[in-house]
Amino acid sequence: MIFNFAEINSSCKLTENICYKFILNFEMPIFESPAIYVQSVFTTIATYFIQHAYIKPVIDLHSTDANFVPLVPTKAVHVRRDNNARQTRINVFDNKGDKIYTIERHSASTPTWSMFTYPHRHEIATIRAGFFLKSFDFHNKPGIQHRVLGAETGLSGRLKTFYLNDGHKYVWTRGAKFLEKITNPGGNEEETRERIAKVRLMRQRKFDYELVIDEKKVDLEVAIATGFLCMMTFWGMGDITETVGPTYIPEPIEEPKNLQESSPIIGQNPVIVEKVIERVIEKVVPVDRIIEKVVASPVPASKVTSEYSHTSLPPNITFEVDAEDDADVIIEKV
Repeated sequence: MIFNFAEINSSCKLTENICYKFILNFEMPIFESPAIYVQSVFTTIATYFIQHAYIKPVIDLHSTDANFVPLVPTKAVHVRRDNNARQTRINVFDNKGDKIYTIERHSASTPTWSMFTYPHRHEIATIRAGFFLKSFDFHNKPGIQHRVLGAETGLSGRLKTFYLNDGHKYVWTRGAKFLEKITNPGGNEEETRERIAKVRLMRQRKFDYELVIDEKKVDLEVAIATGFLCMMTFWGMGDITETVGPTYIPEPIEEPKNLQESSPIIGQNPVIVEKVIERVIEKVVPVDRIIEKVVASPVPASKVTSEYSHTSLPPNITFEVDAEDDADVIIEKV
């Protein structure tokens, strides 16, 4: 039996080209968005049964010797579908109920979303929540443009990873839904995982999430964009939410101002100095009153000069401030 290797090679190339074209057609956006929807449904069903079987630790199963830094949230936002356009618009509210961002797409068949500020509608990011490619592009942050949301599965569990311009590795976890900033990844006991944000599902089987972050450690818009990608493609909506409520964020405490640093005179409040000047000036006899008195009762010019010359001119006022924050006022007549 004689094999024609040229024909076999040609057939293999033809088959490869057909498969490649099929994959390219399947990767078209019109197929990716329905695929994401189906994936989210299956993830929701799986999470629902795992939660109600009380085997959630299976989702959070991971092994790491890293050091964890707890989250100290300073801000909370809520990400919800718009009831009037459920498939094409997502609203983002602050903890007072005011809308601050919207995430929109043209139709339910496209995986590309745009993130706008509200109410000014400045486009700040483009988000692709596709089945094969998950990425985000920022338009208002120097040094942070196109970033891809990767996937990892290992001893640290299932993760969604990305990088910013500071060189650190950022990951969203599967079960606890933490955003962690990793220093020295893979360094065992020298690895540090700093938790800087967290997402919670507020209503089961509803696209209603709460995102709490530490604004001192991560940008709010970065957390919203990457968290939205995970909401669409990673977490599902099957968590138990019977006792879930909004997270309490304490009001920031204002630090008292140091008067010595803010005052132009060391150790002296400028308001007090102004009041002292006003009181001293009030005690000085105005020139207009002196003229009226002279006109009402005329006297010789020599007498007017000798009697009123010292009151018609403003006195010299001198302030002396010593090191013990005491001010002395010295008034000299001219």
